[in-house]
Amino acid sequence: MKSVFFIPTNRSIKDSISSYIKEILYANDVLQVNIPLIVVETNEFSSIENNGIIKSLKNQYPKLNILHLSVDVQKKYFKSLFKGMDDDFYKIFTYTGTDYATAMNKLGLFACSMGANAYHRRDSDTCLLFDRRSEAREVYPIEYELKYLGKPIMEIVNDLDIKNLKQDINNKRRILVVGGNYLGEWNLDVKDFAKVSYNYVYKIYELLGFKSEHIIDICDDIFKLEQPVPQNDVISLVTSVDDGCNPDCGNVSVYRLFEFLPNLPGKNTLAADYFAFDTSTALGYPSVHHTRPVFHEYHDERFEYDKKLKYWYGMLKFADYFSLYGSIYNDKLIDNFCDYDDCFVSQQMCESLSEKIASFASNDTKREEHIIRIIDEVLLKFDENYSKIGQELRKVTAKCIAECNEEYFLHVKLLKNWSKIIVQAKNISLMDFIVDH
Repeated sequence: MKSVFFIPTNRSIKDSISSYIKEILYANDVLQVNIPLIVVETNEFSSIENNGIIKSLKNQYPKLNILHLSVDVQKKYFKSLFKGMDDDFYKIFTYTGTDYATAMNKLGLFACSMGANAYHRRDSDTCLLFDRRSEAREVYPIEYELKYLGKPIMEIVNDLDIKNLKQDINNKRRILVVGGNYLGEWNLDVKDFAKVSYNYVYKIYELLGFKSEHIIDICDDIFKLEQPVPQNDVISLVTSVDDGCNPDCGNVSVYRLFEFLPNLPGKNTLAADYFAFDTSTALGYPSVHHTRPVFHEYHDERFEYDKKLKYWYGMLKFADYFSLYGSIYNDKLIDNFCDYDDCFVSQQMCESLSEKIASFASNDTKREEHIIRIIDEVLLKFDENYSKIGQELRKVTAKCIAECNEEYFLHVKLLKNWSKIIVQAKNISLMDFIVDH
């Protein structure tokens, strides 16, 4: 397995990269694996500052391969990658606004163009836990990522002494995702509700469409006001889409899954970057979850109207996405997948997914009623500040559904063309576009 380590960012990476350079050094010095560290800009705002930080670290650690992908470099790369293809692809991948899933898709393409079949991801508003919490152990998530990623499930089950694995899971398949969670500040927009009563949080999850029998366990596990620092390692297999211990996208590693499944390109659509993880889990490829969280940095808890409005618009889009895409996992996907080392998801599977997703752009009235319930039963009923947000969102529900429809069709385009895009990504070198390396 050959992997790369990504820090995608829209801010200064001084704190995060100063922390994660230790993880790269640990992999290099202790685990004897030399992994390139690549900072991926998602906008132009902090690029110049970050370039200075990166140059300083390159001088300090000449044995490490530290690279910087500015927006300009990425534009040149994507112009070459999508030459002769649909213009929509270039527009999707050079958009500099908030698009969580495309940010994840980019990493897969960059990994392919680095000759890698795996990547590790840490977000720029996180750092190693022991750099922020004195009681934390000096341990590194990458140790378990390198130990388990790409390994046959049979080896993991034997190593962890796991019994009674689901019968529909083939032990010869490989582990495609290994990761952990965050510790520190979690979703402040949900925290506002949790501080008053967790019943509001449960209601949000109910309206989003989570299965009722899992809601309390998921919320109580994810949204802890008091978060103890793990003092030992617990490794588990995630075998269900409804499992509360799914690895977070900012503390995760992926093996080859990105070669077969692109995530939904959705502007500000919350959690759309989990599509490939959820689909592979539903297909019987469990993730490995470890208890080595990274620290999620503190953010100002002041109520900023514009930010809250943007967040809850993204939440409405997520509600539509989760409701529709969740139906995929209720179908018998298992009947249409490929089970070989070199092909985790077949072309037939991608065609089936494409047909299913294309059918989502209907029943607009029912879908609009669904997101209106979130506004009416949560936002308008909570307090004056959130009521104002709800009133504003009430005006744009039809626009929200129309925007979702456009993005579902873009996802269909990506699914149908992804194998061709991946071949092209493997045929070009990312290093050719990086001037200073």
